[in-house]
Amino acid sequence: MVNEDEIKKEFQLERVILFSDAVFAIIITIMVLEIKLPETLHHASAQQINQAFTELVPKFIGYALSFTLIGNFWYRHLQIFSFLKDYNVNLIVMNLIFLFFVSMFPFAVTFMTAGFDLIKYSWGLFSYIGIIFLVTLSQTVLVYYLLKNKRQLCVNAVNMETLLKWKVQRINFITIPLGFVCMVLIIWLKLDTKLFLYFVGLYGIVIATLNRKYYPDQNNSAPMLFRHLRSRRKTVTKPVKKGRIQK
Repeated sequence: MVNEDEIKKEFQLERVILFSDAVFAIIITIMVLEIKLPETLHHASAQQINQAFTELVPKFIGYALSFTLIGNFWYRHLQIFSFLKDYNVNLIVMNLIFLFFVSMFPFAVTFMTAGFDLIKYSWGLFSYIGIIFLVTLSQTVLVYYLLKNKRQLCVNAVNMETLLKWKVQRINFITIPLGFVCMVLIIWLKLDTKLFLYFVGLYGIVIATLNRKYYPDQNNSAPMLFRHLRSRRKTVTKPVKKGRIQK
């Protein structure tokens, strides 16, 4: 009976992970469907075709940026769920909330790329970055819940805080609400949208600086491509100066 319960629990947890992966895949597919030429170009001139391709550039840039962000959220989701040995209703609800905010990416991309002048078209920019903030915050809450209940829900939880970089990620509980406050003040007081971009840039610098400070040697948590590039840089030998014999 114990083995049957463990197999059943493992199967149900695998369904949760597969469902999450399917949501990520569908979101990426929906976004790429927005990049298409108008059907009226069958008998168009070369100038009209060039103009149509030019109009697709903002959508392609928005898709490429969103693909990178979603891939990063998916990779972190993979890291988080690799510690799980069990689940409960609270975990399922938090994961669904996280997936809900992730599923808003196609809307945010369409809204932002409708007017690609990010400085003037503030609503599109605020919507896009607001979705990123909500996804980040919901994922941080998910990590916090697992760390709080790691004895019941997780395995190999000794190094869990280090591998998930919790010392850095918990700053999201402060910076993201500040970001929304900054967004509301800019809209309410009709300030320059560049101020919000400065805030986002400062947030990225702070996160990167804290990661280098607290986790300077944590290379295994990076994607495989980044680890490969790092290893290649380390193996590059320096040129030998004249007059010296290389041992």
